[in-house]
Amino acid sequence: MKKLLIIAIFAALAFGGELEFKTLESDFSQSVSSKKESIRYSGHFIANARRGAFWHYKKPVEKFIYFNYGRVTVVEPNLEQAVLTDLKNSPNITSILADARKVGADKYEAEFDGVVYTIRTRKSVPVQINYVDKLENKVVITLSNTRKDEPINEGLLEPNIPENYDVLSN
Repeated sequence: MKKLLIIAIFAALAFGGELEFKTLESDFSQSVSSKKESIRYSGHFIANARRGAFWHYKKPVEKFIYFNYGRVTVVEPNLEQAVLTDLKNSPNITSILADARKVGADKYEAEFDGVVYTIRTRKSVPVQINYVDKLENKVVITLSNTRKDEPINEGLLEPNIPENYDVLSN
């Protein structure tokens, strides 16, 4: 029994727990830099570890991105269109955090589709996610006003596509 308890404690320490969450809600800023240009986005996101995630990009242009039901739905009001893509090809914060391994004090790494994500935390809450995408763009997502495991508006996780929008599928 004593050995079983020690093994269970070791497994919990070695394989996570710190980045696991039921719900996560945060404001974010995201910078994407290539060798020639840089762009900065900002917005708000919510995630439920079981149901998916919703990213509301507010600046520089409004965009809504839903990760659920095995797909990604991107709603772009300025273009009056929605794009539906298979989730297998898109990184999702819930799976990235769930797969992260501790590599240092307040530092984790996860890999998805050949891309390595570095996650920095403060008091068991993610504060920054860095990676270089397949096009060699450097991406930095900084989280602020983050709330972990608190009630969220679950209705926001459901894609809302206005009837007059064009719907494209990949």
